[in-house]
Amino acid sequence: MGSGSRISITGCLCLAGVASVLLTIFADAVLLRELKRSYHTTEAIVCGIAGEGESGDALLKYLKEAPDKAFLQSGARHMAAYGYGASAPTVWELYYRDAKKRVIASSVLFDALLLLLFCFLALLHRRQAVRRVYALEHALFELQGTDGRAFDSDPDLEDVLQERVLSLQKQIQTSRTQMQQEKESTKRLVTDISHQLKTPVAALKTSLELLNGEEMTEAERQEFLAGCIRQLDCLENLTAALVGVSRMEKGMIQIHAAPAPIKDAILSAVSRLYEKAADKQISIELCDGGCAETTDVMHDKKWTAEVFCNLLDNAVKYSGPHSKIRIRTEELVSYVRISVEDEGIGIPQEERTKIFKRFYRGRQARCLEGSGVGLYLAREIIERQNGTIFVLSRSKTQAGSVFSVQLPKV
Repeated sequence: MGSGSRISITGCLCLAGVASVLLTIFADAVLLRELKRSYHTTEAIVCGIAGEGESGDALLKYLKEAPDKAFLQSGARHMAAYGYGASAPTVWELYYRDAKKRVIASSVLFDALLLLLFCFLALLHRRQAVRRVYALEHALFELQGTDGRAFDSDPDLEDVLQERVLSLQKQIQTSRTQMQQEKESTKRLVTDISHQLKTPVAALKTSLELLNGEEMTEAERQEFLAGCIRQLDCLENLTAALVGVSRMEKGMIQIHAAPAPIKDAILSAVSRLYEKAADKQISIELCDGGCAETTDVMHDKKWTAEVFCNLLDNAVKYSGPHSKIRIRTEELVSYVRISVEDEGIGIPQEERTKIFKRFYRGRQARCLEGSGVGLYLAREIIERQNGTIFVLSRSKTQAGSVFSVQLPKV
């Protein structure tokens, strides 16, 4: 309730008090007029009955029935003849004046008490309004300084106001939690970036210092230059990966899932990795269970193709020459599963829960080029499409690993 509303309620109470006093004054005026008319009518009738020489029966009849108007007129004439009027009041007039004084005194006392009552109610409401304002101010100060502690709402707050304040507290606590999480995430990201940049920058610096400061043969120079180019390529790939991570975490990558067969996304990824696989004489086989081009799944073709491209790139990178990569599709009850099987170095059991973390690289993969963000981005893309991605172990007689992606059917 706003301050303007509180002031209007206080004013209404005061106006109600004034209106009540005016109403009682009007009622007293009507009462006194009727009382005066009754006294004067009674004295005129009595005088008229006495002046006309009527017996007491007429007076008794007046007490039970309406009097004859002739008695009123006769009584007025007799009273005027004997000089009764304003200057010589009758006993009835004196009775009326005494009654009038008592009525006015009672009315003044009643009006004063009524005004005091309404003034007290107005002041009480005003005081309660001020207390609510102070209570709200105290509550807001408590909210401003809270660090996730339980908030004790002031009992002076109204129910609606309490609900709003508690809702505001939850929003503030949620915002602070999110800010704290973003702060921690930023700290981890900066730490990860500095760690990832340290190795290629140090290698590049060492190579350039050697090229600049020592005599060496042309073959050695070419070797160091090739090393510099590799490190620059590593920095370029790392920069691109960091941009992808930043765009994903800031929500700049928009996933627009639509029902469509998954085969187009798979073929798009294969076409991009086919030449790289051919250079190592690695064959890529598509083992379709019949659902890749007949069953619609909810996915974004562009970004899902990026996921398969990343999985195929890892399979080519960590597999030896003359090996095979198989892409299998399988229709389940609610999902379509796409598995990428390779014959590479494999992933130890203890690392399978860590490889989808940002910048994580297994012990066996650290000797090869990579940034450690590909699987992290793949997981984010698939999960934003309500899918899952995981790695399965192969049999002891088979080398390599199996990455499976599950996307919901329409």
